[in-house]
Amino acid sequence: MAVSARTRQVATQTQTIRILCVDDEVHVLSLVSDTLGAEGYEVQTAVDGSHALQKLATNERPYDLLIVDGRMPNLDGWKFIVQARASGFKGRIIVFSAFLDDYEQKRYAELSIDRVIEKPPRTGELVRAVKEIVGDPL
Repeated sequence: MAVSARTRQVATQTQTIRILCVDDEVHVLSLVSDTLGAEGYEVQTAVDGSHALQKLATNERPYDLLIVDGRMPNLDGWKFIVQARASGFKGRIIVFSAFLDDYEQKRYAELSIDRVIEKPPRTGELVRAVKEIVGDPL
């Protein structure tokens, strides 16, 4: 597999930023993974909160950022974030969801997440948010 020039550049400056995208829609996982991967980030995916908790527990190097859908089967975004924080996740979090009512917005705000982005995002919105949150000047 060829490594992009951007990935080599990000990796030589420090370690590559690791992102876990959690969404029950496979096409969203693919789109986010491809888009952020092209920007030089290491992106892994999980199909729901339960799957994501397993990945958090079994990865040797922690993720820097979680991108989490709000509504998923088995373990929704809010419950996943609560459990991830309780398990020691100290990284940054973006909630990436199609619809969150006022009550859900308030619940997420209480979890000290970094950003809420509604699906579908505006062109370039997710990439700009990731770069801002992880402090990527490129």
